[in-house]
Amino acid sequence: MIGADRRTLEVNRCLCEMLGYQQEEMIGKRPIEFVDEKNRKIFEEQAGKFATIDRREYEIELHHKDGHNIATNFSTTTLHTTEGGVLESVAFVTDLTEQKIAEKALRRAQKMDAVGQLTGGIAHDFNNLLAVILGNLGLLRKQISEDEKAVERMDAMKKAGQRAANLTKQLLGFSRSKAQQQSVTEINRVIRDMDSLISRAMTPEIEVIHNFADGLWLAEIDPGDFEDTLLNLTINARDAMSGHGQLMIETRNVSVDAVLCVNNPGAKPGEYVELAVSDSGEGIPQERQEHIFEPFYTTKEQGQGTGLGLSMVFGFVKRSRGYINVYSEPGIGTTFRLYLPRAVGKEKFPGLNEEKVETLPQGQETILIVDDEEGLLDLAKELLETQGYRVLTANDGKGALERLNIEPTINLLFSDVVMPGGINGYELAEQATASRPGLKVLLTSGYTERAASRHGQDSLMTNLLSKPYNHSELAKRVRGVLDQQ
Repeated sequence: MIGADRRTLEVNRCLCEMLGYQQEEMIGKRPIEFVDEKNRKIFEEQAGKFATIDRREYEIELHHKDGHNIATNFSTTTLHTTEGGVLESVAFVTDLTEQKIAEKALRRAQKMDAVGQLTGGIAHDFNNLLAVILGNLGLLRKQISEDEKAVERMDAMKKAGQRAANLTKQLLGFSRSKAQQQSVTEINRVIRDMDSLISRAMTPEIEVIHNFADGLWLAEIDPGDFEDTLLNLTINARDAMSGHGQLMIETRNVSVDAVLCVNNPGAKPGEYVELAVSDSGEGIPQERQEHIFEPFYTTKEQGQGTGLGLSMVFGFVKRSRGYINVYSEPGIGTTFRLYLPRAVGKEKFPGLNEEKVETLPQGQETILIVDDEEGLLDLAKELLETQGYRVLTANDGKGALERLNIEPTINLLFSDVVMPGGINGYELAEQATASRPGLKVLLTSGYTERAASRHGQDSLMTNLLSKPYNHSELAKRVRGVLDQQ
């Protein structure tokens, strides 16, 4: 509730929790004090309508106490006195974080569908044209087989035409909505059978490491498409490492819950076989990650790639009813995670299909979560609060250190590894434990534990939770770290 002087008269507990403030910190202040410079103009424009327009609705980003912005919807109603003067206004504030994530995921899905339809149509027409060209070249070659120079030119034309046909085949692979020859497959066996092929595709300076899960579930996929996908991922990794480094191929069984799906567009709850391919290469900048699956998009130098490799990977995953997750750090490396739905046949496996309730460990300790991704920050906070913990948040290392200085009751630091602001998770953990030796630390990264240690990030690696994590994994790891002696 906002008074005629534009100052806050009353604020409920929900808004305080949304912005990280106590009620007494907000009452008496103007709403404009809770936005950054970029959003100040929106509030200033709306303030001019305070006395003249009774109902106003608009979107604005509010500034959380720890520094990050939260997308919100403001629905404001102005109340008047009997004489017609302004009495106060009531503002209903809705957190739009999840809505914005969903909108972004929808836009990306719609864009990829549109690109798929476009490339599929073009590839189909080009295939018809190329069939006519190559067919006539074959007939013409027979008619003038005695002219060696003409034959040489026609062979060069045929070779170029076949290359074009291969490109259109890849485009059709990206746009195809159904797998051609799906079968129940044990991907560990397929990877082992490809071992010599993958090794030959690498340079001698690249170390190929396998980490296969025992008792891996089966997946219903097209084995040939899977082989092409794995080969594309490994060749991309080779090129990203400039000929030397470490390539890690890992598999495991994963149970995906609704919580994990929130920040992984396209994912659905269920049981999956995960393939993770990690490299120690140059990494992919954040601004490029949005485009890497688009046909012909490539960061390689001209002539060193068609830009279709990752498009084919995306097409395979989509046809397999799975989803793909990419995590990359410039200068450190990249991990691609493919989630392929588990095929449940006659064998009986314990899993999500059985009715069972897992009791997760709880606690009452105070936990500081540090992550620059608002969605993950809010999600982790909500999950840990449901387990009974008191949770504080910060969106960078500087903010976390400030929190640690004023909150002596913090028992555990749960921090992302890669963050802006000049202090990464390792440095934050080192500085925090230097001043508070009893502080427990749990780090989280998009790399698998083995890949992270192989990339030279073995400092404090004993307590690393790999992203993406589900509710059960988070609750168990937090409790495990807190209970360590």
